[in-house]
Amino acid sequence: MRLTRAHLTALLTALLTVLLLAAGTLAGVASAQPAGDTGRAGVPWRHVGAGWVLTQYTTAAPEGGKTGPVALYLISPGGATYKLAAWPDHRTAPELLAWSPDGKRALFQIISGKGGLEQLTLATGKATTFALPGGATPTGYTTPGGRNIVASRLSGSRTILARYSLSGRLTRPLGSSADGAVLYEPSGAAFVTGTSSGLKLVSNGGALIRKLPVPGTSANTCNPVRWWSGSTILASCAPPNAAAPQLWLAPLGGGRPAALTPRRSPSSRDLGDLDAWSLSSGLYLQAAGPCGVLQIFKQARNGSISLVKVPHTQGDNRVLTASGSRLLVQAPTSCVGSNSLLWFNPGTHAEQWLMRAPSNVIGVENAVPFYSRQDGNL
Repeated sequence: MRLTRAHLTALLTALLTVLLLAAGTLAGVASAQPAGDTGRAGVPWRHVGAGWVLTQYTTAAPEGGKTGPVALYLISPGGATYKLAAWPDHRTAPELLAWSPDGKRALFQIISGKGGLEQLTLATGKATTFALPGGATPTGYTTPGGRNIVASRLSGSRTILARYSLSGRLTRPLGSSADGAVLYEPSGAAFVTGTSSGLKLVSNGGALIRKLPVPGTSANTCNPVRWWSGSTILASCAPPNAAAPQLWLAPLGGGRPAALTPRRSPSSRDLGDLDAWSLSSGLYLQAAGPCGVLQIFKQARNGSISLVKVPHTQGDNRVLTASGSRLLVQAPTSCVGSNSLLWFNPGTHAEQWLMRAPSNVIGVENAVPFYSRQDGNL
């Protein structure tokens, strides 16, 4: 076939694109912008699972500046980016809240008009809107298939939990909770939530199965963070007369919990331990820092800690999940209010950028990893 000038231009452009992408990969940096994304039709749905992430990316300016459009992207562990939905104005776009454990649906909070919730079927783009009665605030989907939504509402001094259908109908009251945090078993048969004396295991029907007291903690301060193993819950609880929480490992069977992190002094720069991941290179903590920022520390066997700095970020490092030897981090990479998304190996300091926002846009506004026992719960 004879090549025209247009054909040659297209071939050279494609070759240059491949070379640039290859250079970025060799440097440990995936494509930084979502401009070259593939659409919904290209998603390999049967491969979507652990390591994938849903994220909303906007070109609106930080700190209340000029508005811009918002897009929802699905990103593979290797950095392939698929655009699933878009909204023309950041000010009225719904906010991503949760991703169903089966990977099929996403839940959004509607912030414009009368509010409410929107559920998007990812493979088709079909959206439905509804509201939860009583002003309930959604926590997330039930496991394993996300057939119900769990939400909480205040009733006097108590936080009441309930399950709702995917159209917003109340299906089952689930009792009370310390502050509404809920951690479901992978099977969906039961969940863990906080109480005045620690944690409790509750059936999906709302019946108390077992109390899981955590000794030496203040009342109503324990929250389940995630599953540490198939039979152990990682919980964050505040010691008496202290605002800075520490982490505990609580056996699901009711055995005595063990402290994973010690009480911290203000001089440690760790203002409270919120989550943790045990990787091949060590134990890493998500901790509160000054002025409301999030930090990553590495904890030694004797309980001492050292600050982990994520290269090319401004220090407010939010860990979303872990996979293998890496942490998925959402962090500002330039000015305040501009966020990016990357995989970071704290053992080798290798980086893989999924989305890198320029300083004049908000960039990654919301990100939710695929359901995993390693997911953070902040």
